[in-house]
Amino acid sequence: MAHKMHRLLLAAVCLVPHLCLGQEGTRSVPPECARFLGLWSGTLSLGFYGKQRIHVTQVSDQCVATLAYSPTEAMPESSSQIPIQAGVMTFACSVPGSTCRLEVKEDALHLTVTTPSGFVNTGVFRKAPPGQ
Repeated sequence: MAHKMHRLLLAAVCLVPHLCLGQEGTRSVPPECARFLGLWSGTLSLGFYGKQRIHVTQVSDQCVATLAYSPTEAMPESSSQIPIQAGVMTFACSVPGSTCRLEVKEDALHLTVTTPSGFVNTGVFRKAPPGQ
């Protein structure tokens, strides 16, 4: 497992150059996966959560994204490795049994959260300029 994770990390595309010093170049990331890269800022359609951020800091040549979610621009302490399949990331959300789905459409990242009870919340996120 550690060897697989090490290979994944070495194959990742870095957005923050000083975090990747000493890395042996990067491999070609498919454009449909690379389009997820960046800091995305937006709001959810239901609830009063305010502006939220989705950080996609790396995408490997195998289309595995490093993703973190936070209410601030600051990089969260923990992140998850999420595969991108057919242009979509699907993963378990923080509410037990809930599913999150992320898809880039044109210049926006669309989030859909579905709970086991059938509640659906959506959000549209745009690439955030620095300081947003």
